Amino acid sequence: MKKVIVAVPYLKGTGGTETVIKNFAEALNVKQTNEDIKWKLISFGGSNSSAWLNGWDKKIYNFSKSRYLQLVSYATGMPILIASTLKKEKPDFFVATNPIIWSFAYKLKRIFSPNTKIIAWYHYSFKMKNIKTKYLETTDEFWAISMGIKKELISMGVKENKISVVYNPINITKPKKVKRTGRQNRFVYVGRIDYNGQKNVSELIKALNLVEGNWKCDLYGTIDDKTKTKLLKLANKNSQEKISFKGFSENVWDKINEADILVLTSKYEGFGMVLCEAAIRGISLISSSCPIGPDEIVNSENGFLYKPGDVKELSSLIKDIVNQKNILPSTEQVTDSVKKFGYKSFSKRILLSLRNNIN
Repeated sequence: MKKVIVAVPYLKGTGGTETVIKNFAEALNVKQTNEDIKWKLISFGGSNSSAWLNGWDKKIYNFSKSRYLQLVSYATGMPILIASTLKKEKPDFFVATNPIIWSFAYKLKRIFSPNTKIIAWYHYSFKMKNIKTKYLETTDEFWAISMGIKKELISMGVKENKISVVYNPINITKPKKVKRTGRQNRFVYVGRIDYNGQKNVSELIKALNLVEGNWKCDLYGTIDDKTKTKLLKLANKNSQEKISFKGFSENVWDKINEADILVLTSKYEGFGMVLCEAAIRGISLISSSCPIGPDEIVNSENGFLYKPGDVKELSSLIKDIVNQKNILPSTEQVTDSVKKFGYKSFSKRILLSLRNNIN
């Protein structure tokens, strides 16, 4: 029986990576051993919420919530914990979502478990996050979550035969469809809400400022008071009356009773998980064609792409939808467009990668 350890750093418990890891457990049924694989998740740092870990056999090392003390723990305690894990478990595969973790594991395996293969499973753009070259050299394999990530890695000097494109796992059977208004005028944003950082929500507000008529936009996600004040100040009088900040919800899709279009204005992504989550519920999409991921998800079957930073193009898209010059794809079309990211296909890609490495 093969052993696979999936290692993660401290995670808050509410982000996209957490959703992927939760879905991974469901897709691979990790508490079973039908594929002759024993799975275990190790968290170096713990989490504010543990619900996303429920599907795993796991070991959690809780570090301090203080950012400074976390960094001290990563520099001093984590190498010891990784060495201990490799020595005790002797896993066939050690999969890590964090460059520091997979780099330590790669160096320590030579001493404690030389037959272990290290797999880097990063959930962001390597270039946009400025991942140093040394971290690309301290792993045996990469699980790329999009074709864009694969191209990025190759451009950074990684050999193609070290990269497996696995995408991200989406539950395509469980979610219920979200009702549409029939008027194409109910927009939603789901995710962390910043001003002009990665999520770039100010771009959405600027675009909505240029849209007249009958529409509404609900924004779901964590937002601090300073950012909320800045975004409301940016909104003109018309937009202020039509946008609503709903805050964070652990089961956000249960809170959305009606929606026509989800909008994503990111400057960069690794995949764009929220796009798939919306589409499988029948919600059409508008996304920036940012690096990396959205242009592999959004197409004529489910929505529209616009050039990042082009507020006029985004506002024109929204206007044409509200005025019904552009008719949205049907709920069925939208749902079907992302079925290739379902659990069954994802599981096949992961198991194929492991088998190829064994062989």
